Amino acid sequence: MKALACAVLLHVSLGAAAGCPVKRPGELPELPDGATAARAEMVRARSTVDNYLLQAEAYLACDVMNRRQYNALNARMDVLWESFNEEMIEYKVRTQMLAEK
Repeated sequence: MKALACAVLLHVSLGAAAGCPVKRPGELPELPDGATAARAEMVRARSTVDNYLLQAEAYLACDVMNRRQYNALNARMDVLWESFNEEMIEYKVRTQMLAEK
């Protein structure tokens, strides 16, 4: 009986994930070092971060994860955004200092 219940739950959870048209986001993208990055690298990074966050938000909206998975993905999104902002601040400080010379 337990095996049958587990099989049904597995089938339902796989079916729910299959019903989501968005793939679960993979690893966090690598960010350039704001202290040394060129403008083009920072622009590319912004686009990559935006795309990752949009994909993650769309996946969250599918409602196919349990609470722990949902919270973990939200935490990853926060870490990515905060890390990108730190690199962007570092980039802007560096480029502003160079422009003032």
